[in-house]
Amino acid sequence: MRALLSGIHRSFSVQLFLLHLRSNSLLLLVWVLLALMMSGVLGPRLGLQYLFLDPEYLDSDGFWAYLIIGLAYGFFVMSWNLSTYLLIGGYFNFLASLSRPFFKYCINNALLPLGFFLFYCGLVVRFMQPVRDFHPGWWEIAESLSGLVLGLVISLFLYALYFNLTNRDISYYRPQFREPPPNIGPGQSRRGRGYRRTGARALAPKLMSIYDNPYLVKTYLNERLKYKVVRSVAHYDSSVLMSIFRQNHLNAILLQFSTIIVLGTLGFLIDVPFFQIPAGASFIVLLSLIIAFIGAISYWFSEWRFTLLVVLLFGLNLVTSSSWFHHGNQAYGLDYSSSAPYNDTRLLAQYESSVLENDLAATIGILENWKAKQTEEKPPFFVVCASGGGLAAALWAIHVVQTIETCSDGKLLQHTGLMTGASGGELGLAYLREAYLSDTAFSENGVSRLERMGQDLLNPVAFSLVSNDVFLPFTEVEVGGRKYRRDRAYGFERELNLNTQGWMDKPLVDYREPEQKADIPLLFVTPSIVEDGRRMVISPQGVSYMTVPAASQRGDLKLRPDMVDFRRLLPGQSSDSLRFTTALRMNATYPYVLPLVTLPTRPSIRLMDAGYRDNYGVASAERFLSVFRDWLRENTSGVHLIQVSVFRDSDKIDPDDRRGVVENLFSPVGVAGNILGTQILDQEVLLGQLSDLFGPDMFHLYRFNYEPHAEDPLETSVSLHMTEREQQQILLEVDSRKMQLEIDKVLSVLK
Repeated sequence: MRALLSGIHRSFSVQLFLLHLRSNSLLLLVWVLLALMMSGVLGPRLGLQYLFLDPEYLDSDGFWAYLIIGLAYGFFVMSWNLSTYLLIGGYFNFLASLSRPFFKYCINNALLPLGFFLFYCGLVVRFMQPVRDFHPGWWEIAESLSGLVLGLVISLFLYALYFNLTNRDISYYRPQFREPPPNIGPGQSRRGRGYRRTGARALAPKLMSIYDNPYLVKTYLNERLKYKVVRSVAHYDSSVLMSIFRQNHLNAILLQFSTIIVLGTLGFLIDVPFFQIPAGASFIVLLSLIIAFIGAISYWFSEWRFTLLVVLLFGLNLVTSSSWFHHGNQAYGLDYSSSAPYNDTRLLAQYESSVLENDLAATIGILENWKAKQTEEKPPFFVVCASGGGLAAALWAIHVVQTIETCSDGKLLQHTGLMTGASGGELGLAYLREAYLSDTAFSENGVSRLERMGQDLLNPVAFSLVSNDVFLPFTEVEVGGRKYRRDRAYGFERELNLNTQGWMDKPLVDYREPEQKADIPLLFVTPSIVEDGRRMVISPQGVSYMTVPAASQRGDLKLRPDMVDFRRLLPGQSSDSLRFTTALRMNATYPYVLPLVTLPTRPSIRLMDAGYRDNYGVASAERFLSVFRDWLRENTSGVHLIQVSVFRDSDKIDPDDRRGVVENLFSPVGVAGNILGTQILDQEVLLGQLSDLFGPDMFHLYRFNYEPHAEDPLETSVSLHMTEREQQQILLEVDSRKMQLEIDKVLSVLK
């Protein structure tokens, strides 16, 4: 037994794995990162695990999507093999004496990649286990795994073919090609075994123990997966051995550079759906490039690798912060040839008396037009607020609102005067509102809208991040007659327009007249300003009354503006030409997923997700209702606020919370990190104030909150990608008794 264990320990595969643990910690961290993403330990709420467990390609999952994931994983594995071969292949000189040394290295280096692949397959099988109303068949599991395995095999085969045709080994030095290799010893014929040419330089005896086989490897696996005994190479000419390694290394480097060129070229084809690979595959490719980069730095600079990586990161930050690089992402439709001042004086001027009076009068005119379209003398005034939460929030918002719309015979949207929200929820409301305006068969196309809103938005974003943003950061695209930098934001908007039939691909000003006529409800888009924390309110109407509380508008208190009127801030920058999909994208700009938008102001300001200030849309609704409370009291039977949200009650307190010293170092501020939790409590106060303002008989609240079921081990995420299981769970939730009771309350008002 001891001899067996010793043999295993001294096998090439085990020694390679142990050497990685000792020497390649940076490269191993990439494997750990990928494992955390796939298993759902890292970013479970963002749905990172679903990008690998349920990939989507050309609007469908299954065999082809998993095939591409398998191809990407093969690329990842070979990037690992190439990088580690560069770094530690020279420690095992016996490789150079074998035929196809790199191929044998890959076979013996497969311990980690193979174990990881089996771990990944186990996650896929676990994911496809029947849960509640989701029952995949065994053939779906077989189809997915077969695609995964075939993709990996194809990728590895292509690499093997390349290296078999280009890499040199000891056979290159045989007589039919060049001078014979230095074999066993001198004094034998030129064509016989053991010929050693004059002047051959063998390793010195003192160096043999250091360079011949420093890790005392006894066996290795050959192409047939049979163990072979490692032989000494001390008798070989060291220059020949080194030339083999150098030639193999050169091939590896050329292949890495060729791959980068191919990825950069694919960036020009990003608009072709065929090349929009699954987001999971894009992330694997990105991690492969990180491995290649770390491997190259480590190979060329050895002990200085960590220091150089830090210097490069700081250097990259310094260079890209210069004026030549500092352009950021831009809002499509705006004119960036000039900039508008952004300061307190300018913001205070937004709600000066003449401006405020005009905007109040114009909005009251809209409310009067809304009332004229109602059949009641004092109709109920509905407000719909939708929370952020990715495609799950978008799908849930559409599903709830159009379900009530259908059950009320088309009365809900007719009685709705205002829509607010954040991120995905407002994305869904905006599409529903546009369909209400443009679709002549609105009531018949409810199912089609749900299908369209559930379609993937993440594939083009992730692929653009890898191919375009990394390798082609200066490419441009023309939108509305102006040129802008092309990045993953453009890929997002383009895919959104494709999914929503292009109906929202229009400038902001196109919604002015339909809103003024009350053909559609008002909709406020309110992204957050990074620099000062204010909210930007984007609307085709004048909305200066939204910039400060009602008390300040009346002159009771002198308060600083907490919101900014987008159109009034940028009148000389073509604010009316802002693309509406860009406004929605700014409202859903989650960091890293989408780039922050830089506006043409002095100093420049950036916009990001509305959820950081008002994830549920309640704050915006409260401001509007407070300003127009007198008109609403006199002209309506009451205000009815429908709050559509996802994951609102999902944050539970751990009854057995045990934090170690290290965890406490990274979370010392406690409640400051719970942004959404504090927002919920603050908005409960706002809702209470609305009830006090209008009275319990005039203000009514209806809540439709979606929570994933506790028995589902893989919860619904806030990603821009949705699995079939997530969509089924969301669509079925509206039939639950709790939701039906709440719908009945709304219908009792409308009927």
